[in-house]
Amino acid sequence: MVVDLINNIKTTEHNTVLVVDDEPHVVDILREILQEDNLDVITAYSAAEALSIIPRQNINIVLTDMLLGDGSGIDIMLEAKRVHPDSQVILMTGRPTIQDAVDVIKQGAYDFLVKPFSVEAVKMTIDRAVERIRLEDENIKLRELMSFYQISEAMGSIVNLETLLNLILTTSVKEFEADAAMIFFARGGVTDPQPRAAVGLGTDDFSRIVVEHCVAISNQALKQSSPLIFDDPESEYSWGEKSIKSSMCQTLLAKGKSLGTLNVVRINNGHHFSTGQLAGLSLLASKAATAIENSRLYENLKRTYISTVEVLANAVEARDSYTRGHTERVYLLAKAIAEELGWKPEKFADLQIGALLHDIGKIGVPDSILNKPGPLTNDELEIMKQHPIIGARMVEAIPFLKSAIPYILCHHERHDGKGYPHGLSGDLIPLEGRLLAVVDTIDAYTSDRPYRKGRSLASAMDEIMRFSGTQFDPTVVEACLTAFRKGKLNFLFEKK
Repeated sequence: MVVDLINNIKTTEHNTVLVVDDEPHVVDILREILQEDNLDVITAYSAAEALSIIPRQNINIVLTDMLLGDGSGIDIMLEAKRVHPDSQVILMTGRPTIQDAVDVIKQGAYDFLVKPFSVEAVKMTIDRAVERIRLEDENIKLRELMSFYQISEAMGSIVNLETLLNLILTTSVKEFEADAAMIFFARGGVTDPQPRAAVGLGTDDFSRIVVEHCVAISNQALKQSSPLIFDDPESEYSWGEKSIKSSMCQTLLAKGKSLGTLNVVRINNGHHFSTGQLAGLSLLASKAATAIENSRLYENLKRTYISTVEVLANAVEARDSYTRGHTERVYLLAKAIAEELGWKPEKFADLQIGALLHDIGKIGVPDSILNKPGPLTNDELEIMKQHPIIGARMVEAIPFLKSAIPYILCHHERHDGKGYPHGLSGDLIPLEGRLLAVVDTIDAYTSDRPYRKGRSLASAMDEIMRFSGTQFDPTVVEACLTAFRKGKLNFLFEKK
């Protein structure tokens, strides 16, 4: 069945005690004592009866005789601890020994009551067990809060959507002892959830059944704008020996808008999700929804930035008919070589902007010089050499373009210090500039000019090797040659 639950779920302070004894009058006495202390009491008069109750009831405390007509209180204790790991078990006996007490405590019992017992002794023992449950519950909640706080902090620092979704899902599986988790995005209306990311699922038939279940429960959660717990051992969501034991679904709400749902599923774990766990999922989903919305805004903003940069780059290329497509090719070449240099993927966004804008300063160069079909005079060459400085000045006041400055300013510097505009040498040249110096030359060497035809990629590699250590950084040259051997630069002529 699917149980609808409101967001503000309140947990009960009542504890349930299972009393087990084959002497009815002992059971009656204990029931009366415990009910006076506002405890919910379930009774059993045999080991078999107790063992049948334990899997079906949520039990916090077990009070059982050690010796029963059809079994042992030890067996009841072990089953209770297996099914309800946080339960507290108290054993009773009329013939106690110190060794008995030591043995049962070692096996997981909380305490030991000796028959005949007084009302005070029973109440004191139960009160201690209740207090221990309370303290352990508070510790668990504190750990959960700390965990959610750490996760929230991590979410706030992640802007890549794929990384963020993976963090949310792996955290959900870990924190709620689930076997699988899925995120759906609402598209085409709030009742049209589309799978976006998942962990713990494969491509087998049962995984497809789990997805179908999550689609159905997500539809209902989005329609009702409320979280759901699914708990139905007789459901159709099974395949062979596998079945969905329990699942939770929480809507992802940001700024009053439903982004989709977060689902967690138990398959191997036979315990049902509790309302308290659904409340915890609500907290996680709230943080996740905000982080997802921020990531989307960041991605939209980044796309807008890139579009702006492309417009600026196109403005340069529109003035220079001989370098049309140059900036795009420079980026693709630089990316292929940067991968061989071991650059992390997050640096590629700055690389793209730098490659697109590296010649932006040519806006300040007169057309008569920029489009001159023959060699430049010394005076004209000095004017052309100013374009890195002009470009750097154009973008230095724009925060999101500052990362492009090393590419713009240093792509004509030389390893031997004979480049421009500042005559830097060796490692004094930023790696971004050393990289672009190589790829800028490759594209220029293989491109057509009014006074010559573009040459082959292989001959461009010979040229790069010939000037390794003088014009070019040897490390960048070696990475370039590795990329060439792997065929990663072959696109160059396809783009022209």
